Amino acid sequence: MNGGAILEKIKKQASNFVVGAFVIAVAHILAKFIGALYKIPLDTYILGPKGMGVYSQAYIIYSWLFVVSTAGLPVAISKMVSEAIANDDFTEGERIFKISRKLLLVVGIIAFLILFFGAGLLSKINSSGTSRTALMFMAPSLFFVCLSSSYRGYYQGRENMMPTAVSEVIEAFCKLVFGLLFAYYAIKIYKVYYIGAAGAILGVTVGTFFSMIFLMIYHGKKREKNLVYTPCDAKKSKEILTKLIKLAIPITLGVSVFTLTSVIDAATVLRQLEGIGFMEAKRDELFGYLNRAITLFNFPPTIISAIAISIVPAIASNIALKDNKKAILNVKTALKVTILIAMPCAVGLSALASPILELVYSDPNHSFLLNVMGISVLFVTVVQVSNAILQAYNRPWVPVVNMLIGGIVKIGVNYVLVSRPEININGAPIGTLLCYITVMSLNLYQIKKITGLKFGIKDFIIKPLSLGIVTAAVAIYSYSFISSLCGNFISTLGAISIAAIIYVIFFLLIKALNRYDLSMLPKGDKITKVLERFKLI
Repeated sequence: MNGGAILEKIKKQASNFVVGAFVIAVAHILAKFIGALYKIPLDTYILGPKGMGVYSQAYIIYSWLFVVSTAGLPVAISKMVSEAIANDDFTEGERIFKISRKLLLVVGIIAFLILFFGAGLLSKINSSGTSRTALMFMAPSLFFVCLSSSYRGYYQGRENMMPTAVSEVIEAFCKLVFGLLFAYYAIKIYKVYYIGAAGAILGVTVGTFFSMIFLMIYHGKKREKNLVYTPCDAKKSKEILTKLIKLAIPITLGVSVFTLTSVIDAATVLRQLEGIGFMEAKRDELFGYLNRAITLFNFPPTIISAIAISIVPAIASNIALKDNKKAILNVKTALKVTILIAMPCAVGLSALASPILELVYSDPNHSFLLNVMGISVLFVTVVQVSNAILQAYNRPWVPVVNMLIGGIVKIGVNYVLVSRPEININGAPIGTLLCYITVMSLNLYQIKKITGLKFGIKDFIIKPLSLGIVTAAVAIYSYSFISSLCGNFISTLGAISIAAIIYVIFFLLIKALNRYDLSMLPKGDKITKVLERFKLI
């Protein structure tokens, strides 16, 4: 293959990756939106903070087992299938899928048994057994997710992201419908908040079941009917199995660090609250208030990082072509876009914490939690994008080590602050903020060390900070003025809308992004032409 053909192939792969990344990003955003539609009424009208506290405790433990069971194998399947398809060996791709499906079937059964029969013990990680029933109801979902992962990995390896995207949306929608239904009737019949939480969790299990059924039906219809599958001998099967496991283990270990930190974090917060005299119900209630803030905190980074990470395939392509100058330029663009969009989101969420909580949950109590978590949006978004950049530079372990350090900071802050009665639950978001500031600083240091990128004060501090200050000031004063005339609903939405308009105007006036930065974004060329027409760039 000549140089031109190789270049064309790399460009085609990068293009396919961008399309795939866009499809997955849209699915993630839609699933997050459905998740918000699920959690908000579940909290506000059915479970309340106490029930959501139990729901969150169970979900955090489940998430760690979920990651251990499924994080690495789908990626390994995708990589091996992709290599087989690249060599036009579709039969080998089918072999890899069948063997991996059997492996994940076994993993799923083991994970189910651990969570179902170990629910009592695992629920006591958080110092009480209120989440035991919820964990038992969630156990079957581990089996369903494991089986689904084999299909998702297979089709991702074939550069077909649609099954994964659709199955994620189906899962989120079923969780919304069945979770709310089961929780409502559980509370109505049993009148116990932790049984209601278990009902909501059962909705998650139903969602994963229907997601799995969709993937099985899709595969049954789409698989090559004329493909002759030749079963491989025991030696070949063992080779495939060994390679799958070798590829999966480092990925699984890496990702599990993130979720294990969350498990330990939740356990330390709950135990510290109990240690300073909070009874079980009050402790669960405070943890529920914290998770209200976390639900709102999680939404902006999903959208912002999806926009910025769309630049990462270009970075990977530059690295493959040894065009280091272009790669550094794209790294700078990705980080600039992230910071410029995340800054006003962070300060806006923080500045309007109380009105937003009133709008969403009809309860502005403990707004300090969202005041601090809002600021954390900036740092967690930069962490997500910088992680992707480091992976593009083939440094997958750097984010893992940095997150481990950040997790230690977070747990340490929890022990010091949450244990003080006058601070209690308010110490937890401070730990989160310091954790992500630490991780972001370490990630950016490594990026500078690897690339030699210079973080200019004007682009990375003055412009984003100016946007943040202006947005926050406009949001606060707009809300103050409108609230003197109207209720909270109109005042909050009005303040957000006015702040967003002023942000866009100020963004254009200070020329926050240049032509090249805009060209790297989805539909960037069209945006550039429009701005040039009005002489705004």
